[in-house]
Amino acid sequence: MKSEQIIEAIVDKINAGYEDYDIERFLKQQEINEDEFDSLIEAAKNKILEHQLKTYPKQNKRTFIIWLSLFVVFFLFFAIILPTLNIVNGIMLLSIVGAISISFSGFKSILYYKSWKEDFIERVGKPKLDLQNFFLVASLPSILFYFIISWSFISGPGYNLYKLDMTIKAIKSLIP
Repeated sequence: MKSEQIIEAIVDKINAGYEDYDIERFLKQQEINEDEFDSLIEAAKNKILEHQLKTYPKQNKRTFIIWLSLFVVFFLFFAIILPTLNIVNGIMLLSIVGAISISFSGFKSILYYKSWKEDFIERVGKPKLDLQNFFLVASLPSILFYFIISWSFISGPGYNLYKLDMTIKAIKSLIP
């Protein structure tokens, strides 16, 4: 095999998640001199980094803008628009869904913040969501967003209709 084909094969193996010792075993099977292993693996990693530096800035910036836009839209929808629609049932469920949506989109936008910079791409590449960190970091904001959304529903006109309905039901239950 030619050197370029070997480097392409190594790139494919690295992208597939192979470890260095697996790649070295592959190179031994291809009957490559062991002195060339490090240089071939390094050339493949440089080729991957070059590709990442070309494609990740646009992707990461676009992803950041999308998640930040979703954060703003979810916040406006669940905290301002939805409470004005006179909804009386399912307030708790809507508050929970809204809090989780706002927290998740906010966490993802923070995760992708400045991920389009060259030094970030060289160190990390593409940000990955770790659920353990998400639950740890987003638990307090989720609770706060839940109370903000619930308060918006309670102080809105829909809650007054809900109280009026409960009062009418109580009065009807007292009258035989």
